[in-house]
Amino acid sequence: MQSFLRTILFISLLWLLAELPVPVAGQINYLSHANERIHLWTRYDAFCEIEGADKQKYMLPQHTGKGKPSPFPRYANKGSGPNNKLTYGQFQARIEGLEWAKMLPEDKAKYEQLKAPWSDVDGKTPTTYQCADQLMEMGLNKQLKVTEFDTTLDNKRFSADYKPKRGGNPSLYNKDDPFNSAYSYFSERVEKQFQDFRSKDDPKFKAVIEKNNNLGKELLESITTLRAEDKLNHMYKQLQDGVADEKRKGLGIPKDKIVVESNAPSKVQNGKPYQNINIAQTMANAWADTKTREELQAKGFKNADDLANWANDLGNPDKTQPQDWSELNKSHFRSAKTWNSGLVKSKMTVAELSKCV
Repeated sequence: MQSFLRTILFISLLWLLAELPVPVAGQINYLSHANERIHLWTRYDAFCEIEGADKQKYMLPQHTGKGKPSPFPRYANKGSGPNNKLTYGQFQARIEGLEWAKMLPEDKAKYEQLKAPWSDVDGKTPTTYQCADQLMEMGLNKQLKVTEFDTTLDNKRFSADYKPKRGGNPSLYNKDDPFNSAYSYFSERVEKQFQDFRSKDDPKFKAVIEKNNNLGKELLESITTLRAEDKLNHMYKQLQDGVADEKRKGLGIPKDKIVVESNAPSKVQNGKPYQNINIAQTMANAWADTKTREELQAKGFKNADDLANWANDLGNPDKTQPQDWSELNKSHFRSAKTWNSGLVKSKMTVAELSKCV
């Protein structure tokens, strides 16, 4: 009887633990990736409305003749909308790498029920949050393969060691931007083209551009916020990693010295809880701890402000710190830069934009 009760108690404890919200590094980025997919739709929609789905060449251009990429017909990029424009659901299936013609009817139905943000008669629904939630439910929340958009954009081309074959694609590695990636490169290229159109302020396309810019701005607010929260999740663990750890490159701060609001509610609707670190107070605590301070002084830090700068600039390769950041920190910083710069431009007026595009 006692054994049976212990088993029941153990199962109950497991169930309770499973219900607790536990922030996991990288967890929040799933919602960010869902928002990124919707953001790309807003740019595709604008390009098609401005130049026509059958003529625009900026994202998922239609291929029918000589030089069409493989595999075909997936890369034909033809849907059932005007001028064979992909519908919102077809777009989401296409960038997931699915071939519409070969999908089962029941799978097509799942995508066909998806609605683009602000596509209802009221022009306000579904909201970007509702659309992101739908993609999350369908598992459409992983980072996209850029080769689905451009078969030439392989990440190998951004490596310093890349050596193109004869007649192959040239290197895209830039020593001044060593952490650039195919995903950032493509996203920035798309955003530049969209903002170029916006800066021309053509009255004929003003409504569609303004709508998609406002949508993009809302989505970019969510993306940048989610990525910032995710950075704090990573930082919480890294602060505790050893100073001498050459791979993780932490600060060796004891867990009890870190001032954090665990499971802080996300600032984005449907976002996961995160580790909201009080950086200034945490670094003051670390510097007041004799053992921790001595280890950090040996590394080259001079005061708590130095430690706070290390955390606030996490991953920025243009900054020099006594403790360098990990390669992962620098990669994440570069990815965030893509979305942050997009948000800045989306907030500019057309007059401001025309001076910098």
